[in-house]
Amino acid sequence: MNIDDWRRKIDAIDTALLQLLNLRAGLALEVGKLKNQGGVALRSPRREKAILSRMKSLNRGPLDDQAVEEIYQEILDQSRRAQKLRNGGKSERRRRTGDARQAASAREGQWKRSR
Repeated sequence: MNIDDWRRKIDAIDTALLQLLNLRAGLALEVGKLKNQGGVALRSPRREKAILSRMKSLNRGPLDDQAVEEIYQEILDQSRRAQKLRNGGKSERRRRTGDARQAASAREGQWKRSR
């Protein structure tokens, strides 16, 4: 095989990887939607650690474990970024906390004016 043959194989794998990454991101958006509805934080360090550990345990090279961890950490970061973008940049929990703070501030202002 010549270099062009190898590059065609790489291009085909890149296309498949992109499709799989977008499929994964779509699933992560659904998880994010459920977390948002339940007021659960988007980031789950325990889950992230389990994913990274699992991927490294499955790794047979030639990428080393550090490379696998860095790649998957980026995938996790971008999944969370997509979840935040879909939700206008904040989680439901943050939105509710902000609403509660605004309400408390308004009550405090009313209390001060009534004195």
